Amino acid sequence: MIKQNPFSVYDFLGYFIPGALVIYVFLIISNSNEFESISSVFTVIGNNKSLEIDNLLFFIILSYGLGHLINFLSSITIERYSYWKYDYPSKYLMNLNPYNNYWKGPLKIKIWKSLLFLILLPISILDYLLGEFLNFKDFYTKRLDQFMIEMIKSKGVILLDKLGAPLTNSLRNYDFHRIFSHYVYENSKNHQAKMTNYVSLYGFLRSLSLISVIFFWYSLYKLIVIYSQGITFNEFYDEWKYLIYSFILLGGISYVFFMAFMKFYRRYTLEALMLIVIDPDLKNDILPKTILEE
Repeated sequence: MIKQNPFSVYDFLGYFIPGALVIYVFLIISNSNEFESISSVFTVIGNNKSLEIDNLLFFIILSYGLGHLINFLSSITIERYSYWKYDYPSKYLMNLNPYNNYWKGPLKIKIWKSLLFLILLPISILDYLLGEFLNFKDFYTKRLDQFMIEMIKSKGVILLDKLGAPLTNSLRNYDFHRIFSHYVYENSKNHQAKMTNYVSLYGFLRSLSLISVIFFWYSLYKLIVIYSQGITFNEFYDEWKYLIYSFILLGGISYVFFMAFMKFYRRYTLEALMLIVIDPDLKNDILPKTILEE
């Protein structure tokens, strides 16, 4: 009988912790005018009646449910933005689509891309300013060297042939990594835990990135509402300075979490590709070996 584990690492990193974080960050931002120092943050949260022990079960259920919602929303926003901007990691690792353009596509897709760009504004702006102009994107979208690319292509074509897939020498337009990842997960038992951890980490960081964006906009909304009440700037700053700091900080860390998500998404993909390369069963003794140019 297969041993069933009702709660996995992904349940905690992907669902419960992001959901709990949403609740705590909401409390922090909502009560930011009560903070006199960083240590007072914990005092305000600790005195909150909704988090007392008799409400613990409700807190866990609420956190888990919110976590599922955040996880789904992050997959259709943060992850979708990464696809539209950089393509799948399996594609940019192998330099299969080096001229990917975020704004290409039919008008309907361009409209959705524009809306997503605005929704993820702190990420999209910093991704262009830091990612494009300062080449921060090299930290998380760097392609493999040509030797490794040829190795993966060669072994990949052999695997597809072995599985009875339609013959092709081009992987550019196909979702080949879905097949590769299932194959190596099934045939590389020693690496299953590592791949599962990568999935948990990039899902966790993807959710954190979206949470940061959500509270970036919530902080901005609160600042606009408060400042529109006609108080002077000095009064506004003295009473709400921690909210201003939160707004700036959330904008910055949303991009940091996005980079971290991209990093572990790349590592997960690279792990599967490397397991294809080192698989001794994927070799072709009939065809002559390719000689690479110096």
